[in-house]
Amino acid sequence: MLGHLLDGRYQVLQVLGRGGFGQTYIAQDTHRPGFPKCVVKHLKPVTRSPEFLETARRLFTSEAETLEQLGNHDQIPRLLAYFEENQEFFLVQEFIQGHTLKAELFPNQHWTEEKVIQLLQQMLGILQFIHSHNVIHRDIKPDNIIRRQQDGKLVLIDFGAVKQVQTQLLTVAGQMGATIIIGTPGYMSTEQGQGKPRPNSDIYSLGIIGIQSLTGLHPINFEEDPDTGEISWQHQANVSSELASVLSKMVLHHFKQRYQSAAEVLRVLKDLDTNTKVEAQSLQPPSFTQPPQASLSQQNSIGYPPASILSAENYNRLETILLEFVGPVASRLLRQVAASAPSCEELISQLALHLRGNQQINFKKKTMFLLEKSTLLQELSVKSEIKSNNLPSQEPQVISDSFVHQCERELADLIGPIARFLVQKAVRSSGQISRAEFVKVLASQIPEPQKALQFQQRLMS
Repeated sequence: MLGHLLDGRYQVLQVLGRGGFGQTYIAQDTHRPGFPKCVVKHLKPVTRSPEFLETARRLFTSEAETLEQLGNHDQIPRLLAYFEENQEFFLVQEFIQGHTLKAELFPNQHWTEEKVIQLLQQMLGILQFIHSHNVIHRDIKPDNIIRRQQDGKLVLIDFGAVKQVQTQLLTVAGQMGATIIIGTPGYMSTEQGQGKPRPNSDIYSLGIIGIQSLTGLHPINFEEDPDTGEISWQHQANVSSELASVLSKMVLHHFKQRYQSAAEVLRVLKDLDTNTKVEAQSLQPPSFTQPPQASLSQQNSIGYPPASILSAENYNRLETILLEFVGPVASRLLRQVAASAPSCEELISQLALHLRGNQQINFKKKTMFLLEKSTLLQELSVKSEIKSNNLPSQEPQVISDSFVHQCERELADLIGPIARFLVQKAVRSSGQISRAEFVKVLASQIPEPQKALQFQQRLMS
């Protein structure tokens, strides 16, 4: 095929790839000054019966028209021509000078958060555009993203139109077209692997690339929770809780739990970017002082500790809960409200004003631990103090690794993937405490009282 002149115009210079659907070439356009390069995709029908060829022609034309519309976006290659020759079909697209994203992803090298956010924002803008045309790319991976040499922008290539046509044609021909999966292992979501891609299947693939850039690991080396199927990666990256939350939601195992559109992720990232800029302007978090243990009994009769003595641990727990409701702006919102709230009760009430009706109810349920007469963590602090003074304890301190893993599994069934994070955080911050106390801390994160009680009963039985 090398040197062959297609359509009397496009001279083949190099074979880029081969597959069951046909071939891809680099060619030069001999009808334009300077003979500029272009990419030619070639579809070879599996049979030449008149009925089959007519179907192939109709499908191929439809896909070409879609690619022509997509080519109106600056970061998608333009469709230059499509034609039929000797009952075979050809697409000619713009050649993008540059290098693939794969050339920027090195093992054990970690991108900065700023660079990852720029990657996500650029790619999500492209996905928003193609999804608005009812197109799912289905093969988002570093090899299909080119850093354009002239301006450094990212360009999304290889929409797999030829592969999609071939899949449909095999179905028409009576073969099992549904078994032909378009996508790449490691970057492909579960539903896409089952031949049922959705727009947020592309979001999943992009999220995988974001995690790969932060961890320096190839997706095939990601750890997976054997019980939930979720990817466990945050401990392998130096990443803020806000960006980690965005990426983790992009790659959730079930498509219904992920972001449902590229526009939705872009909105969250915009808030995250704004929050980062505000923090860069020397906004400091409020200072917290752990109340002296002797003063625990001296709080008011209702037992609401003032915000000024809210422990750092409880502050972090509150921020984690708020993150579930408002996303990456949680840190800034909590900082602003906590600076002026006179009590924990007022702090919770003011934060709830920023939420919708049902969210306000759920938020207040999850934050009830702050309004107890003596918060769980304060109780634990007292007990830790007693132990440090070698005073007798009423309960044995036995929390094994297997028990921690059991807690993770049980909690994940009730509140989802964030369970692992909460359990590990409790392990790091609670010190030497008993199983019952540990389980009680975790149960406080379960919004439904009945389920929280069942959780404690199961683990302590």
